[in-house]
Amino acid sequence: MWPLIPHGQSDTACLDNALELLVAGGYPLAHAVMMLIPEAWAGNKSMDAKRKAFYEYHAALMEPGTAPAAIAFTDGRQIGATLDRNGLRPRALYRHRGRPGDPGLGIRRDSGPEDKIKRKWRLQPGKMLLIDFEEGRIVETRDQEEILGSRTL
Repeated sequence: MWPLIPHGQSDTACLDNALELLVAGGYPLAHAVMMLIPEAWAGNKSMDAKRKAFYEYHAALMEPGTAPAAIAFTDGRQIGATLDRNGLRPRALYRHRGRPGDPGLGIRRDSGPEDKIKRKWRLQPGKMLLIDFEEGRIVETRDQEEILGSRTL
């Protein structure tokens, strides 16, 4: 049996291989990303118990990455971005107004014309932005309970 994540690869290649392996093994995309790049959960008194339990359980399965990371990911049905728990690769995001009838799910890293901006925000350390094209909505971190419960533990 050959190594699933070959020795000598870059951190990016190792993360990509690990994510692909988890998704191929049945984990939903966002769930796998939350396993690989978790929020700072230990000792976080403001985190709700369900979210903390999710991270505590998965910490027993794998060591989180420690390198600064801002990643984008997709499986064709969802697209997302996440930032490591230290927030060393900040990302400003802009949601632009769509045309009439357009759900306006476009997110850009550059601002574009000010009158076209619907919302400005920054991806926070350990948080995730997830766009679900099948449902036509943005699933923000505070609304990700379905990710936390997406796999029976």
